[in-house]
Amino acid sequence: MEEWHPQFGEFLIPVKVDSVGQLRLNTGYGQAILQLDSKSTEIHGFLPNTNPTVYVHLNKVPEPPAPDYELEAISVDNGEVSLRGHLHRPKYRPSRTALIIVGGRGCYAGNTKYDLYARTLHPYGVSVLAYHKRGTGQSTGDCSTATLEDLADDLVAIKAYLRGRVDAYEHIGVLGASEGGWVIAKAAEKTDFDFMVSVVGPSTSVADQQLQSMDYGLEEFKLSATARAEITEYTNLMLEAEATPANFQRFEELLRRGDQNGWKELLEGTDIPASAAAIDSLWVRRHAYDPGPSLGRFERPFLAIYGEKDWIVPHRENVARLQRLFAGDRQRWLTTVVARGAGHSTETEEGYRELPNKGSYWRFFRISPQFKVALIRFLRDNDLID
Repeated sequence: MEEWHPQFGEFLIPVKVDSVGQLRLNTGYGQAILQLDSKSTEIHGFLPNTNPTVYVHLNKVPEPPAPDYELEAISVDNGEVSLRGHLHRPKYRPSRTALIIVGGRGCYAGNTKYDLYARTLHPYGVSVLAYHKRGTGQSTGDCSTATLEDLADDLVAIKAYLRGRVDAYEHIGVLGASEGGWVIAKAAEKTDFDFMVSVVGPSTSVADQQLQSMDYGLEEFKLSATARAEITEYTNLMLEAEATPANFQRFEELLRRGDQNGWKELLEGTDIPASAAAIDSLWVRRHAYDPGPSLGRFERPFLAIYGEKDWIVPHRENVARLQRLFAGDRQRWLTTVVARGAGHSTETEEGYRELPNKGSYWRFFRISPQFKVALIRFLRDNDLID
């Protein structure tokens, strides 16, 4: 299902057959109820409770051909941490460019074996290395205590592994999604990348991003002036409060108000301290960083893609800062794209779309195609693919 978030990879979709022979399977739009026409080898049905109704028609197809890429499990050590993942390489054409995928915030493990960035890029001759963040999937270490410095060091180790392979690449670049935008900028202080791609990745500091996200989140969820005052205080506590019992008590008081006034849902679990001592270990403290100095020195191709409706990493502030950081002659290295109607997960909302001459159509929820289009165009314009 290539329309879904590329780092999640492909999904396995179990199919159930009920007592009357109906097939049921889950899709991104809800459960489908289907029936098999064994004579014509077709499956047809619909998704109930959709408006307009979504109809499904599936034809039998031949067995798929052998993959046109090679998949190699990799293990890279960074001190006591072992990073595991997969290297996807085109099988029938030379690959002179490699791209490392760096995921976003959170301690979840993407499916590196079925990474959809790799599926998109290997037909263009790009090798893709997708790895599990430390402490997730098959990688060792502790994700819950990792700092931005730790994650950047892991990326540096992955890049050194690629550079040291016998089948060395002419160009090694990196793609960071969301928090990964900070990780790649930090790693660029320690190693050289031939190009960088930031997908909804902040160019502002962690502190600025938190404050900007708070402002936009209040508008997005139509919260009250009281909620604004409370979450402003809470955000400033996250960034600056000393680890004292009194401050911990204030965190808890504000969280109770956040439940009542609807703003607690703007927080991540790692924004909530479990004790006074844990205040110093909040995510914003472990990842405190400003990518400006690093990006201001980067003189290789840089692509930044944002979502027009992304309230978590708002495009106006981030594009404006990149334009300042890549000012003057350095503008030639910068490409920015704002995907129309897209949110932070690169998705576009469903709804009726108006067309000229009174036309309209129903646009289903999906990943914006502008992200793929912009990425391929960037690679081609910079002679990174043929």
